[in-house]
Amino acid sequence: MQNDQKMRKSGGKTALPRSRMALLIGAGLAALLGLTAALIRADLIHPSDRVPLADLHGGLMVYGFLGAAIGLERAVAYRSGGSSKPSWGFFAPALGLLGSLLCLLSLMVSSRAAAPSWVRVELFGGIPWTLSMLVLTAMYLAIWRRQPSAEVLIQVLGSLVGLVGAAGWVAGLDASVLAPTWLLFLILTIVGERVELARAVFSDIRLESGILGLSLLIVLMLPVQAMAPSVGYPLLGLALGLLLLVMASHDVAKGTFRHGGLPGFMGTCMLSAYAWGLLAALIWMAAPLDSNTYWGDMALHALAVGFIMTMVIAHVCMIVPSVIRRPLPFHPLLWGAWALMQVGLLIRLLGAIRLYTPLWKAGNLLNVLGILSMMLTVVYLAARGKQVLASKRYRRRQPEGSPETERLGTFALRTDLVATSATVLVLVAAVVLMAIRPTLAVSVGASPSAGSVRDASSKSVQPTGHTSRASIKVKGMAFVPDTITIDAGDRLVVDFQNTGDQRHDLVFANGKSTGSVPAGQSVSVDVGVLGGDTLGWCSLAGHRQMGMELKVKTRGGTTTEQAQSSAPKMTMNQAPSAAKLKLQAEKSDPAKAALPPLDDQGRAGTRKYTLDVKERKEQVAAGLERTVWSFDDASDPRDRGSRPLAQGPVLRGRVGDTFEVTIRNKGSMSHSIDFHAGPAVPQTMMRNIDPGKELIYTFTADRAGIWMYHCSSDPMSNHIANGMYGAVVVDDGTLSPVAAEYVLVQSEIYLGSNGGAADAEKVAAMSPDIMTFNGRAFQYDAHPLTLEKGQRVRIWVLDAGPNQPLSFHIVGTQFDTVWTEGRYLIGGDSRADSAASSAGAQVLPLLPAQGGFVELKVDQPGDYSIVNHIMSLAEKGAHGILRVS
Repeated sequence: MQNDQKMRKSGGKTALPRSRMALLIGAGLAALLGLTAALIRADLIHPSDRVPLADLHGGLMVYGFLGAAIGLERAVAYRSGGSSKPSWGFFAPALGLLGSLLCLLSLMVSSRAAAPSWVRVELFGGIPWTLSMLVLTAMYLAIWRRQPSAEVLIQVLGSLVGLVGAAGWVAGLDASVLAPTWLLFLILTIVGERVELARAVFSDIRLESGILGLSLLIVLMLPVQAMAPSVGYPLLGLALGLLLLVMASHDVAKGTFRHGGLPGFMGTCMLSAYAWGLLAALIWMAAPLDSNTYWGDMALHALAVGFIMTMVIAHVCMIVPSVIRRPLPFHPLLWGAWALMQVGLLIRLLGAIRLYTPLWKAGNLLNVLGILSMMLTVVYLAARGKQVLASKRYRRRQPEGSPETERLGTFALRTDLVATSATVLVLVAAVVLMAIRPTLAVSVGASPSAGSVRDASSKSVQPTGHTSRASIKVKGMAFVPDTITIDAGDRLVVDFQNTGDQRHDLVFANGKSTGSVPAGQSVSVDVGVLGGDTLGWCSLAGHRQMGMELKVKTRGGTTTEQAQSSAPKMTMNQAPSAAKLKLQAEKSDPAKAALPPLDDQGRAGTRKYTLDVKERKEQVAAGLERTVWSFDDASDPRDRGSRPLAQGPVLRGRVGDTFEVTIRNKGSMSHSIDFHAGPAVPQTMMRNIDPGKELIYTFTADRAGIWMYHCSSDPMSNHIANGMYGAVVVDDGTLSPVAAEYVLVQSEIYLGSNGGAADAEKVAAMSPDIMTFNGRAFQYDAHPLTLEKGQRVRIWVLDAGPNQPLSFHIVGTQFDTVWTEGRYLIGGDSRADSAASSAGAQVLPLLPAQGGFVELKVDQPGDYSIVNHIMSLAEKGAHGILRVS
């Protein structure tokens, strides 16, 4: 920089160039968007109502972040190196950032079902990125005219490859086909920079021409990779491996890595970068790159993170000061960012070797954290660094020699220029040909879906270049239409309109998803190019089992069996034993079984309650959790402690009371509520409540009894099985006082995956793994109900289901009073004399949603088992003890 006076201010601080800082911050924001897209792509975060940002991960990182940063650094160098101070070079980073912004905006617009077909991300984002590469190429050519050399020509070649790659995306070529082209733009730029910076070791004309020749060979392999990947990838890997071997064997890094401070850091980073680049070349040469493995993904990220980002962090202390006019002192914090990237790649490599998704995801996360930590460290050092590092400028040393040597150098430069021009023309011709005839471009899988779901649609297929668009709506619990047909090789875009009355999503077997869509809203999803039949379904619990499946058929494609969910299911023999369930009950607090008291002294009136819908995890047994959906009493939440989370609170009132219940949905999906204790219009009171919303449900309790309430959202069986039920006890004031009064509600647990919600298929098959009283199996074995001998007890009983009956029995006793569903079976008006009566009952029989109560008196101390006398269900947990002392 020549304007040193502007760089000096009191206190030793340099003036920050605002326009450059704005462009640099914009590149950083594009990086944050790209890293967010990486987390979504790896299924590490799941934003609700998300725009399909994951598909833009590569473009944002290559063109929005690194392309813009390269353009900014080159614009600064070009301006400072010319007497006229040209500023047009800054259009390169500005257009790069404009492309990122337009990508995001057009993605938000095109993801809506009503979006016009001409709103394409590739068009609105790709054109500014293409123009950015055009300006960058023009800058390199201008620099080459000032200083013709092989290293500048390599960088010209790199920018031209970036230009062709961006233009190919605009023309409609798939990003997976263009990914190697995008990365080669950055790799060749770095190679040219390294030859320029380490001029002392790369000054031999034959070496320079050899590096340029290998670079040209790599570029010639790109069309072969795109049109014949089975041949092109090995050849591309071979050429790339040769180039990196030559660079690594001559680079000064092999000597400087032993030093301390910045030279040692740079040397270590560069050697590790060459190692990852060579690994990527080896993978392209030898490993399978189909969508059933992670090797394609590993190769791309060994280059993107292992080579490119590691080279960036190696040179960051040299690049950033030239842009911000401030020194960036080396700090050991940079080692942490480098280490995160390397460890992430190693874990990612293990995931590829073992084909193990959790390792692959962990590697993804560490790579993202490594890049973020690099960015944060740069910001910290730029803002807080107090010691100005001595500037180390690499000056080009002009070789001295005879006129014959000079003539040879001039001839070599001319030959290099001709060869570069011819190579670029071949690449441009190939991309134009693929744009005209898209079937020539063949995509291989870069990575399997995060959920490891595989189907026939993921098999390699010749793209037709045609996009089929389908409009899907919801009617009841079904997609309309439920079958669509396209030609094999077509790209499928689905416009999903949720015309139902609750949230739904649409997930495809290749992992593409709409995300959760509220009722009345629309979203579009690009399913991709399909080569065979596939399936889509609603992934919300129980919705698929109720028929929410979408069949996608391909004419001329491969047929496939129904895609299976990747979530591991818990089979029947994996349900915990009774001993483990009892041990968990002993370690946990029990649900309160005592009937809540009436607090209005017998006066009818209004009773107000607030119930919060929550979705939480609960320990079922050692090593086993489940997700519970339930109604929680806002005045007595169960967020802490170890009480059962299933089953809502017991509400109590008298005949004639008006209940005013506020339901607040704090869950992640639509829920509702249905109180059996009073009449209500279903469409008004039982409507679905979206997450974050609430509803006030009012009813008048005109009749006595124990009444069920439950979530009434479809599928009801699944919502009830997940814990969304409770009891209302309405008293008519005619019952005699008793010494103890309890409430027991039977329910069922259908185990899904560990930590997951109920298995909807088991619910539909009516095959529970565990039975409970008041939300937990065997809890009243561990914490018995108590009674004094000779005292009378009343036990209210409700069968919440959703499927199994209840034959309520207390071993060793007989009931002298039995009331169910509005009538006495035993006792009744003569219940004052029931103890002396010869009539009695052994069970209270109940079907799901039925309730009643029993009364009895026990004269002898002991432990009396409370059971569902359908004994197989009792042995699964519908069991307790009445302890008489």
